[in-house]
Amino acid sequence: MRRRLLALQMAAVMAAGCLAGGGSILASAEGVEGTTIQFWNSFTGSDGDILREIVARFNEENPDGITIEMDIMPGDTLAEKLAPAITTETAPALLLQGNMDVALYADKESILPLDDFFEVTGTDKDDFTPAALESFQVDGHQYMIPMQWFTQYLYYNKDLFEEAGIEAVPDTWEEVAETAAKIADPNRNIYGFGYPVSGGVAWFDSMFLSNGGKIFSDDMTKSELVSDENLASLQFVQEMVNAGSSPKGTTGADLDNLMMAGQLGMVVNGPWMVNGLKENEISFGIAPIPAGTANRTGISEVTGFSIPKGTSEEEKAAAYKFIAYWNTTEICKEWSLRNGFPPYLNSVIEDEEVQQDELVSAFSAIADYGVPFGTGIKAAATINADALFPMVENVIAGADPAQELQAASDKIDELLAAE
Repeated sequence: MRRRLLALQMAAVMAAGCLAGGGSILASAEGVEGTTIQFWNSFTGSDGDILREIVARFNEENPDGITIEMDIMPGDTLAEKLAPAITTETAPALLLQGNMDVALYADKESILPLDDFFEVTGTDKDDFTPAALESFQVDGHQYMIPMQWFTQYLYYNKDLFEEAGIEAVPDTWEEVAETAAKIADPNRNIYGFGYPVSGGVAWFDSMFLSNGGKIFSDDMTKSELVSDENLASLQFVQEMVNAGSSPKGTTGADLDNLMMAGQLGMVVNGPWMVNGLKENEISFGIAPIPAGTANRTGISEVTGFSIPKGTSEEEKAAAYKFIAYWNTTEICKEWSLRNGFPPYLNSVIEDEEVQQDELVSAFSAIADYGVPFGTGIKAAATINADALFPMVENVIAGADPAQELQAASDKIDELLAAE
């Protein structure tokens, strides 16, 4: 989550480099020689190891002696550290944040607008998929530059499927329940499906929408969470848990561990799970997120570079240079092929090797069913964390779904009214 502007001297030099369309942007730039900047993010999974490699390569190859010191920490820890750091203007020069953060941080002027990034660095703006850029725009200003985008997918363990005599991959939530029941064997600590109650993707948003429910009113000013459709979704989840198909109270990390140990049949997650499954030699497959009774919807998210207020011009220049380096065809292609993330640069989308990659192809379903969550709502991330995840946790623990739905709806209205 980082926001930084670039020193004016970089304009001529960086424009001379070959940027998003391919080639190297590591031309020398005045005003940044020997600069060291801090870079915070929450890439605690196996994708973080690849990010470390790319950052280390940049540190070794850039001719200006720029050094990026990266600190990877859990998302909750990052949020706790970031707020006081921004207030005291001691925040790092570079951050990775999500599109659900942009409205809040832009409104508080905690991050800098990056409107001049493309002109200053010479990065080809037309190479970016418009939707990726638009996810980070507030009131006509560009507050973040994309780093990756993704939606939610169904991972499944092929060995557990074979052991249970299951040949077809579930296509709907009802089929997920049926399949999970065949796989589950709690006596052996094997479960058919996992619902994270925290620290995971917001799968419940996708389920609500897929089953014809809504979360917000069309004008995004009030909750429409209380409905027969959403109640049915929560009852469906509770029934699966009560049947022993899914464990109770598991976090995203808990479910990751079960998947890596070969003890979980299915889970909804993002592309970052791929490398861990490979490293643990799990035979796995990836399918679109299950369809509901109304449609197939997966909440799409975009991760972007931001620059906090209080960053010096020298640090801004160094941060801009790394953001431009990241958004070359070479680096974005590497990130897609090694992690499976769908590309957002047209030059990578059109690359033959990328088009033929099975994982990237599977993850590119974002174009078919991915939709943003809470666009323009400053409390979007807080609503998931403080209203919806607690609701799900309580329902899975056995609380009355109707009461929990109403309580979460009231909390959402409270958060929206405070905007």
